[in-house]
Amino acid sequence: MIFRPQPIRTRPQRRARHEGAALLTVLLVLALASIAAVAITTRDQQQTYRATILQEAERARALQSGAEAVTLHLLERMPGYDDLPWEGCTSPRIPLQVEGVTVSARLENLHCRFNINALGRPEDPPVAAFAELLDRAALDAGLSRVRGNTLALAVQDWMDPETDNPVYLGMDPPRRSGNRPLLTASELLSIEGFDRELWEAIAPWVVALPTRDNAINLDLAPDPVLRAVQQSAVEETRDTRYFRLQVVARMGQREYFQCAILDAPNGRTVLREASACEP
Repeated sequence: MIFRPQPIRTRPQRRARHEGAALLTVLLVLALASIAAVAITTRDQQQTYRATILQEAERARALQSGAEAVTLHLLERMPGYDDLPWEGCTSPRIPLQVEGVTVSARLENLHCRFNINALGRPEDPPVAAFAELLDRAALDAGLSRVRGNTLALAVQDWMDPETDNPVYLGMDPPRRSGNRPLLTASELLSIEGFDRELWEAIAPWVVALPTRDNAINLDLAPDPVLRAVQQSAVEETRDTRYFRLQVVARMGQREYFQCAILDAPNGRTVLREASACEP
């Protein structure tokens, strides 16, 4: 049996080993501290960004509410709306600088459009006129297989509180008919037979007003609306009541939209959305 002596560890070797372990521990602690610092910094940056966005949104809403109130105030006190300082149904974009923020507004006379909710009235609903408008819009857009009369009746049925077309229960997801007037014209997309292409074709000529009247200004309404209502008993009016106001506040690279339908003579807002107005 051969005896082999073990090497004797000197103090310098043991000291180097301890120093290496200590250095590794320090490096690990520094790495963890760096990760924690980055996480905290990222969280703080996200919170600061969110706070900035919220502050911007609140400021934009305040400016938009101010623009809406001023517009309503001016419209309510006007004796009539025949002498507005622009031609046609829609004003040019009106830019303003408020406290370093660019705010722009556009006002539209909604009596230049066909009121879809008139289809829900019990007496003389303008089904034929709306069917004509659908057919002409589809033709101008190059859309085929659009049956205006069928779609007009589908809209009328959608709003009828006494009916509930079972076709909607078979959709994915299933739903029921609206059984009420439309809140916005784009709700047409929920009705059987309407798709995005047809909506884009018809959108510039229609509106959903909080009334069953279809009072159209025949002096200002665009040709597609005029052609559609020529053979129908549609109410003509010069007494403008409803306007649509779009206000855009631009802050840096972000834009904040607000769209409101105004009952001008009564000085009230009947619908307000934090989004761009429909086409």
